[in-house]
Amino acid sequence: MKIYLKTRSGKWVLVNNKLEHVVVRGKKRAVRYILAGESTDPPSYTSVKKVFELPATLTTKLISTLLDEKRAKLVVVIEPASESRYAVKVVEGEPSLIDTVISEIIAKSKSRVKSSEE
Repeated sequence: MKIYLKTRSGKWVLVNNKLEHVVVRGKKRAVRYILAGESTDPPSYTSVKKVFELPATLTTKLISTLLDEKRAKLVVVIEPASESRYAVKVVEGEPSLIDTVISEIIAKSKSRVKSSEE
């Protein structure tokens, strides 16, 4: 799996890991994840199988979930589409995996909103 991310400053990063970070607030402990990668040249590709457009808030969750799917043979290029959205381009591999992951993330976020309203 290769995930290329173009930052808002225009630098390209090959995201290849996530680091676990424990945050302690009083008696509560929460686990946060930080994406890790290396600077790289812009990826070269000739065709795109499918393009998804996501809010920036879901992009980190998508990358984190994709990193857990290490077996998948996927090449993904993520670029800013606007100030608050990213374009996720599937260059190699099966786009249905990304579609499934996005659906799961959205379903989880909706269930959290409903449970907090109750």
